[in-house]
Amino acid sequence: MEGHLKPSHDERASTEFDVSAIDFDAIEKTPGLTFTEVDIDQLKLSTHLLRPVDETIVSELVRSIGHTGLLQPILVRRCADGLEIVFGNHRVEACRRLGYSKISAFIANLTLDEAFLAQVAENVERNTEIDPIEEARGYKRLLQSGWSLNSMAKKIGKSDSYVCQRLSMSDHLDRAILTKFAGKSIRLTASHLELISAIPDKSKQREIVKIVEEKRLSVRSLENLLNGIPFAVDVLVEESKGECLVRIPSSFAAALKIRPYQRLRLSVRGRKLVLENNKTRRGKRNLEPDWTYPTILGVPLATTKR
Repeated sequence: MEGHLKPSHDERASTEFDVSAIDFDAIEKTPGLTFTEVDIDQLKLSTHLLRPVDETIVSELVRSIGHTGLLQPILVRRCADGLEIVFGNHRVEACRRLGYSKISAFIANLTLDEAFLAQVAENVERNTEIDPIEEARGYKRLLQSGWSLNSMAKKIGKSDSYVCQRLSMSDHLDRAILTKFAGKSIRLTASHLELISAIPDKSKQREIVKIVEEKRLSVRSLENLLNGIPFAVDVLVEESKGECLVRIPSSFAAALKIRPYQRLRLSVRGRKLVLENNKTRRGKRNLEPDWTYPTILGVPLATTKR
């Protein structure tokens, strides 16, 4: 039996269902849900596709469900023209390929806004990467519907600053980058895009994206790049009068503000040879590198932060 839930045609209307009460590891324990069997052909994809359907995941689910059956029902919501998937796009696709005509589901009386927040919360809980641009579009729509930053953040279990960063990233990224990201023609993470969006010059953003893709930079490497820290390079160990000599590339010397005949501190950490700026002044040593306003692609560090 499906119970007595009636479809809500007003997507803006509030419901008594609490998105933050969903137990993502044991959804059947969440209060306010109704269990039923639904026709797969009646199901609609979510309005907000925060994660594209991954063929690898679907293939694994086909094998798993084919062997043990569907162990976890999907979550759907009633909408004006049927049932919309909230969680379970991959499971639905796997069951469809296995020839299932029906699938076990929990029905939640969620509005469109609440369904979006539930999807974000689930992926945050599982630490799954989602499309940050689509996520930001969802937040913008909710803001226009009267939601506050704080109320959205509470629903997804994140801070207000997290929501602000997503919105800011979407607003400040170059349109060409957004288009390429949406078309999957560039493969950068949300963390990459967040750092790049902090560069006010859109042409410099495009240059940085090209470098990140060509060199396949990690987020940490991108941070170093934007802070003027040179990429790692191979150097030749030379010999002179029985000693090993290594020439410091000019880019490294400039980044550390190393001058000829300056004293440096040399040490070993594990298998690493560490060379540190060691300015001696009245017996006091400052072993921290001096990263004073380096430049990258002609953009001073001071201008890469809003």
